[in-house]
Amino acid sequence: MEHYLGVAKEKGIAENEIGAAQSIVMAVSAGRINAQFREVRRKGNTPAKD
Repeated sequence: MEHYLGVAKEKGIAENEIGAAQSIVMAVSAGRINAQFREVRRKGNTPAKD
């Protein structure tokens, strides 16, 4: 991540633009995790079948 931030700064991308992009990425990731969690809860705690 630090590499990409350094490149972005070299390209002249403003700190607030970098922060906005990071916020979007974190929100998308959190949404994916929440969806996975809801799916697990929906299925219940059934034992795995071998």
